Amino acid sequence: MLKIVFWNANGIKTKINEFRLFVNKYCPDAILLQETHLRPDRKIFLANYNSYYSYRANQHPQHPSGGTAILIRNNIPHNQIIPPNLRYVEACVVAINFKNQDPITLTSIYVPPTSDTSIFTFDIEVLLQISPNQILCGDYNAHHTSWGCNYDCPRGNSIKAFALQAGLEILAPSTPTRFGTNSANTIDFAIVKNFVYPYEIHSISELSSDHNPITLNFFLQYSIPKYPGKLKTNWKKFKDTLKNSEFINPHFVNTAEHLDSIVCRLEDEIINAKISSSNPVKENYIYHDSKLRELNSERNLARKMFQTYRDPVLKRKLNKLNKQIKKFDQKIETEAFTNELLNVNATDGTVWKFVTPFKKKTKSIPSLNGPGGIANTDLEKANFLAESLETQFTLNNITNPDTEELVADSLMRFRTEVNSVCKDFDPPLPSEVLDCIKSLRINKAPGIDGINNKMIKNLPLHTILTITTIIHKIMTLGHFPTRWKTATVVPILKPGKDPTDTTSYRPISLLPSLSKIAEHLILKRLNNYLKENNVLCPEQFGFREKLSTSHQLIRVVEYVTEVFANKQKTGAVFLDIQKAFDRVWQDGLIHKLIHYKTPSYLIKLIDSYLLERKFAVRVKNELSSTKNINAGVAQGSKIGPTLFALYINDIPKQFNTLLCMYADDTAILARNKNPNYIQIALNRHLKALEDWFIKWKIEINVSKTEAIMFANARRYSSFPPIKINDRIIPWSQE
Repeated sequence: MLKIVFWNANGIKTKINEFRLFVNKYCPDAILLQETHLRPDRKIFLANYNSYYSYRANQHPQHPSGGTAILIRNNIPHNQIIPPNLRYVEACVVAINFKNQDPITLTSIYVPPTSDTSIFTFDIEVLLQISPNQILCGDYNAHHTSWGCNYDCPRGNSIKAFALQAGLEILAPSTPTRFGTNSANTIDFAIVKNFVYPYEIHSISELSSDHNPITLNFFLQYSIPKYPGKLKTNWKKFKDTLKNSEFINPHFVNTAEHLDSIVCRLEDEIINAKISSSNPVKENYIYHDSKLRELNSERNLARKMFQTYRDPVLKRKLNKLNKQIKKFDQKIETEAFTNELLNVNATDGTVWKFVTPFKKKTKSIPSLNGPGGIANTDLEKANFLAESLETQFTLNNITNPDTEELVADSLMRFRTEVNSVCKDFDPPLPSEVLDCIKSLRINKAPGIDGINNKMIKNLPLHTILTITTIIHKIMTLGHFPTRWKTATVVPILKPGKDPTDTTSYRPISLLPSLSKIAEHLILKRLNNYLKENNVLCPEQFGFREKLSTSHQLIRVVEYVTEVFANKQKTGAVFLDIQKAFDRVWQDGLIHKLIHYKTPSYLIKLIDSYLLERKFAVRVKNELSSTKNINAGVAQGSKIGPTLFALYINDIPKQFNTLLCMYADDTAILARNKNPNYIQIALNRHLKALEDWFIKWKIEINVSKTEAIMFANARRYSSFPPIKINDRIIPWSQE
C-alpha cells in the first residue's frame, strides 16, 4: 500500500513537534505540504525522510508565505523533478521509481485564492505533461458540489471542466477538509491521471491548522530495495575474526596479477570480518514529551467535536488548546537548544556536531539535462555525470610534435631498460604503516572497497604486517594494484551554478583508504629524494613542508609594498590554469621524472599508478558505470599534488619578474617606476609561458586570468596593455 498524506499547514515552523507526532502515528510514505511559509534557508528535518521544496517568489523576508514541500521516505527510490516555470500555481514535484513499474509522479500543489479562476488550469496542464502517471495533491481553493462542497465557484467549475476534458479523476474525502468560523468545505483533494488503483481517502481531524490533513492510501503492490540500516560492530570479534582467517602470504608474490589477487583477498577478508561482527541497531525512536502528547490528544478530540457539532464553545476550547500547544512547543525547542548548547565542548568535538545542522545542507541532485535527454532516476543521473566528467579527465587538444616525439622516445627507453624487479629502496616498515593508520580520520567516507578508516584502525597486527608486505611487493614489482586505481566520485554543486547542468558539479573523489596508506609511504620516499636533491623550484610553495599559502602571500605583499616609498608601481598577472590537476599529460610527467633522475623504482611505480585509472559516480545509493581517466593526477590522492608540482617544475622564469606558485595558482609580478617597463617585462614572461604551455599541453583560461597594477595612481586606462595568447588582459578596476 502506498500511503500519502497531504496537508495545508498554514505555516509549518511552529507546528513541527505536533507534526512529528502525527507522522509517527500514521507512518506515511510521502507527505505533501502546502503553505509551508518557509524561507529558502529553512528546512523540515524529519527522521528517515528526504525533503524537497518550492518557495514563493518575491515573498516578504520577515513574513514568508505560500510554498510547498514533499517529504518522502528515504528507502523509497525517488528523484526530484524541477517543474517548468509556473505563473498561477505553486508546486513541488517528486517521481517515485518502484522496481519494474513506471514512475509515479507526486505533486504538492497550492492554488492561491488570488490566482485567475480559469487560466490557472494551464499550469496544471503543464504539470500533467511531466509524466504519464500523476497524483496531484493539495489545496486548490476550488468549491464544487461534485466533491462535497455546498456550492460551485468559478475556479471549481474550471477544474471540473478541465478534468472532464483531460480524462482526469478527482479524489476527495467524504467530509470537509477546511473549516472556517462559520463554514466547512472540501477544497483539499487529489487529481490523478492514469493511476487506476483502489484507494481510500479521509479527512483527519488533527493538527492545528484551518485545514485537516488528508490521508490517501492506494492499494498497490511494490518492492523497494533493502539498504542496510545502522550496524553496531563488536570490534574485538572483528579483530579475532581476522586473526583466525585463512593466512594471506604475500611474500611469494612475484607477478602483478598475483599481487592484484592478494589485494582483493585482503579486502574481502576485512569486509567479511566486519559483516560477521556487526548486528543491526534497533531504530532509535524520537522521544516526545508526554505532556505534549496529552495536549495533542485533547486538542484532536476538541477539533473533532467542533467539526461535528460546530459549537462556538468547542471552537474557543480548540483555540485555547492550540495556543497552549504552540507555547509548549516553543518551550520544548528552546530547552532542547539550550541543553545542547550547554553540552558543547571545544575539546571533545561536540562543537562540530552542534554547528553542523546550521551549515548549508547538501541539496539533492534534481533532474539533469544532457545530450541523451533528461536523467530522472539516481542511476541515470550518475551515468550522465560520469559521461560529463569523462570529458574532463582528458588531455587538452594541444599538439607539439617535437615534444611528443621526445617524450615517446624517453618513455620507450625507460620501459625497455628498467628491471622487472626493483630492490634498491628503503623497505616499508610496520611502524610506518601504524603511524599512517593513527593519523587517519574516522569520519572520512570509504572508497569503492567499502573499507572505512574505523575498520583500518581496528585491524590486528597480523593484518597490518600483511599490508606492510603488500606495500613492499608494490615497490618491488613497480605495480600499483588495479583495484586501488578506481575512485568513487561524489558530485557537489558549484555555488551559483545551474543544478540541472551536468557541468555545474565539482567531482570529489573517494579513494580506498588502503591505497592511501600505500601512497603515503611512496610519497615519503619521493619527498625524501626531492628534498635531498633540491629538485622542486623554490617558487613553488604548494604542499611542501613548512610552507603554506600565507608564506607565499607574504612574499607577494613584501614585493609589492617595499617599493612604494620609491614611488614604484608593481604589475601582477594571476594565471588560471584550466582543469590543472585533471589534464596533466601523464607521459610528459613520467618523462620529467626521468629527467630529474628520480629512482627507477619510483618512476616505474608512479607510471603504474597513473596508468588506466578509472572512476564511477555515486548518486545516493546508485553507482554509474565505470569510466576511464585518460589524463591528470589522481584527484583526492596523497601523491597527486606533488606530481603536479613536478609537472610544472620547469616553468620558465625571467630575471626581471617574480614568479609565485602555490600548486596550480600562479602569479608573475614586475615592478618599476615606468609602467612601460612593467608591461614589457610581464609580456616577455607571458610569451615564454605561452610557448611552454603549448609544449606541455597546458591550457590557460584567459577569461579568468587577471592583471592588477599596485600603484598610487588610479588611471587604469593609462597603463599599457598586457597580452596572453593574443588576447588583452584588462587591468582590474578593483
